[in-house]
Amino acid sequence: METSQPSRAPVASFLERWPVSMDLAQHIGSPAWFRGMGILAGISALAISLLPPLPMRTISERLDLPAQDMLRSQSVQPLALGSDMGQRMGLGAQAAPMNSTPQRPRLELVSVLAPGDSVAQMLSRAGVGAQDASKLQEIIAQQGGVSAGTRFALVLGRIPAAGQPRPLEHVALHARFDLDLTLQRQGADFVVERHPIAVDDTPLRIRGQAGDSVYRAARAAGAPMKAIQQFLAAIDAHLNLEEVRRGDTFDMVVAYKRAASGEVEVGDLLYAAIESGGRPRKQLLRWGGEGQLFDAAAMASASARQELVMPVNGARITSGFGLRLHPILGFARMHAGTDLAAAYGSPVRAVADGVASFVGAHGGHGQYIRLEHGGGVGTGYGHLSRFAVAAGSRVRAGQVIGFVGSTGLSTGPHLHYEVFRGGMSVDPMSVHFTVRAGVPQKELAAFKARLASLLRLQPGAALAALQAPHAKAGVGINQLPTKSLTYLTDRKGSGPAPL
Repeated sequence: METSQPSRAPVASFLERWPVSMDLAQHIGSPAWFRGMGILAGISALAISLLPPLPMRTISERLDLPAQDMLRSQSVQPLALGSDMGQRMGLGAQAAPMNSTPQRPRLELVSVLAPGDSVAQMLSRAGVGAQDASKLQEIIAQQGGVSAGTRFALVLGRIPAAGQPRPLEHVALHARFDLDLTLQRQGADFVVERHPIAVDDTPLRIRGQAGDSVYRAARAAGAPMKAIQQFLAAIDAHLNLEEVRRGDTFDMVVAYKRAASGEVEVGDLLYAAIESGGRPRKQLLRWGGEGQLFDAAAMASASARQELVMPVNGARITSGFGLRLHPILGFARMHAGTDLAAAYGSPVRAVADGVASFVGAHGGHGQYIRLEHGGGVGTGYGHLSRFAVAAGSRVRAGQVIGFVGSTGLSTGPHLHYEVFRGGMSVDPMSVHFTVRAGVPQKELAAFKARLASLLRLQPGAALAALQAPHAKAGVGINQLPTKSLTYLTDRKGSGPAPL
């Protein structure tokens, strides 16, 4: 016998067909979603209507002044008036304008000379009168002038009368690396005190192990960034940096000045060397008016001989002078030079002293340099990757002028080397150049003495305790004599004149 299941309650059946709660994040815009939004709005309105009434209190009496101050101190109004302590900042009834304000007896300020600015203009903007500003500018010019960035510590006195500028009472400035100046007013005049600063110009020598990176090793040794950049560029121009191995020693000497005031001035690289196994592998010394770095071993040689000079060390000849089948064009034509295969970036050197008459792109030769050596003799260097000289510059024998590349019509890194005599191409392997001392005979002794003096420097000697020039006489750095000069304005008003 079968029994029937009891039917569900009517409320449960209604809620199943018309659910009251639903996810409003789903089916947005559907009839069910709008129904859910209506139910939510109705429930919210019902809840608001059932809230109990909030008690409201009305203050009818007027607050007195102490109560108003108390109310303002507990609000944000004082913040709008510039106070963060709850104090009233507005003017009270007892405030009244003053007929005159008291002035400070003196003003101390610092002014900096901007690039392209004059001392007089800078002082005028600082509040110095035109007469004092002009006088001070002429005095500083007579002391050698100052550079942009110089800081002037100024002291201005009391205003003599209404509408007049403050008089300049005292000026202190660091005029130069080795000089401080102090100007003090005495009546209508200025007394100038010169304070020389002791300066030590011992070159700085830095040595260390190359390690995996010459740059990181030099930075770890404390070498200045400017010196490292010049060292790497100089060594790379004469010796491929990839050939520097771990355990090699780098050696550099840098022009270095330091003053007793604590300032340091780093100059140019004077000497650069790479050593392997305790022996110099490459030594470069800065020499001559142009300040170029030259191979010390070649420059110090006093011999003179005629020989075949190769512009690239260790290169091999891959194509000689004469008629040949062009490897790219595919037909026979004259090859007016000699091809020297070498590693990409190898330094290319001038075979003799001369002048660079052409530096730039030259058709199938790619990046090309033409040197004129005098007597109708010239040389050409093609397929370079980059240049080390500019057109019109004078070069010396052995000087690096460029680097091996593969520009132009080239199948690989090599140097196309040409020699011209009387405007005609000749076989480069048949021309011998005179190889002589890198410096004139009269300069050779000075060159060797300069090299020896730099090699005698001890690493870090320039960082020793600074001694004043008068140390032997028992005078300390802070006791150096000063020189005072009095400047007067002549009666015609033409400016200050030294007394």
